[in-house]
Amino acid sequence: MRNRFNNITSKEWLPFQKSWFIDQGDEATYRSNLRFFLRLDGSLPQNIYYLGDDIGKKAIKKVAKSLNIKVFYPESKRKIPELQLILIDIRRQESCLSLTAYQKLKKEIFQIAQKLYPNLIHRRFLAIMHQNTLYRGKYLPYAWDMSQMLGTGLSARDEKIGCYDTFASAKKYAPFAQATYYISYFRKDENSLGNFSIPEIDFFKNIQLEKNQFKAETPNWQIFRPKKRNKKEILHPAKFPEQIAQFFIERFTKPKNNVFDPMSGTGSTQLAALQIGRNGYGTELSSFFIDIAHTRLATFAETLPQKIKHKLLLKDARKITKRDFPPIDYLFTSPPYWDMLNMKGAENQATRKAKGLQLNYSDDTHDLGNISDYEQFVDELCSIYAKLAQKMKSGAYLTIIVKNIKKKGKSYPLAYDLGWKLQEHFALLPEFFWLQDDLRLAPYGYGYTFVSNTFHQYCLTFRKK
Repeated sequence: MRNRFNNITSKEWLPFQKSWFIDQGDEATYRSNLRFFLRLDGSLPQNIYYLGDDIGKKAIKKVAKSLNIKVFYPESKRKIPELQLILIDIRRQESCLSLTAYQKLKKEIFQIAQKLYPNLIHRRFLAIMHQNTLYRGKYLPYAWDMSQMLGTGLSARDEKIGCYDTFASAKKYAPFAQATYYISYFRKDENSLGNFSIPEIDFFKNIQLEKNQFKAETPNWQIFRPKKRNKKEILHPAKFPEQIAQFFIERFTKPKNNVFDPMSGTGSTQLAALQIGRNGYGTELSSFFIDIAHTRLATFAETLPQKIKHKLLLKDARKITKRDFPPIDYLFTSPPYWDMLNMKGAENQATRKAKGLQLNYSDDTHDLGNISDYEQFVDELCSIYAKLAQKMKSGAYLTIIVKNIKKKGKSYPLAYDLGWKLQEHFALLPEFFWLQDDLRLAPYGYGYTFVSNTFHQYCLTFRKK
């Protein structure tokens, strides 16, 4: 059975559904996107608009010829007809731009989007390939900023993360051994008006990184394959693996440093810290989960030398006092992803319900996971981290495991919003992606639109100023 979105079968649909991929070059990336976002059966005009550099143009021309698609460029003298897709690739330009030069490029993209909006067919997409970058010692989240601007005129729908797996390919774009870029997707629909504007959000206001802080061998993505959870651990509806916590704790701390998590759940952060010779501290709002955490930590602590300490309090993170814990060397945490666990009908919820497992963090009205208003949720979460900054040592690091959210057909850039708002108290470092490949793909949106399987988590890291 073929669908009315792109006339391909579910077997063809699924491979494109994963929200991250290993980059195989421009031609492969262009082909997969054109094949997915275009109806090639003649029912719609076979036209696209492309903006990119000379390297990209060679690739898009080759792909377009094989698919019998007409491509229009900024320099085209022909009148722009109806378009099935607008494809913009500015990765290579952004990698070497100063903030001033980027603002000029942003204005160009703004004008193109505004001009072509009437030509884009209803419920068809603009896709932009772009990246955050490090320029002269400052980490500049260009992709986040560009996405916020495009989202004012089009409906922000989804994102995919392209991953370079060798330094030879990555060094063209960013100073990492394993680098990434974004493909952000925006749709013209009943919720978009085409009135593009420059948001008041300033991602660059408080960027304060020193030169040469990041080395070329630093990766910014990794595939983690967590071990199977035991019966006690699976009771928590959103537990992250100790393997990930250890990866970051080892990077940002030294032996006997104090690691802290204000939303401890079943004690994964503390256990990870103890396992590699760090002290593990934290708070947890739920008495149900803290009992599990205490059992896990007590069992492991019996094997530790007395110098390695741990302490976990049943307490709202908003009410932590100076007397509760020693100064923090490193704060590692994964907060609730808004109130998504309270969403009815979610696939994960249905599976847990069938097994008789808990569906949310708690029923406590003070639980962040029970706040229904998105802006209030973000503000309260940021206020917790701002308060904890007072207990962190100068130069200490904070890592937050989080993801952008799709809810009721709308996208909420939670990772971007935290990256922006927390800069008042912390300096932003390059994001790291935890990639998942051990989950089953589902044909979300099959038949009418693109909704990816979100298999990437942001690991946002900040340094206390």
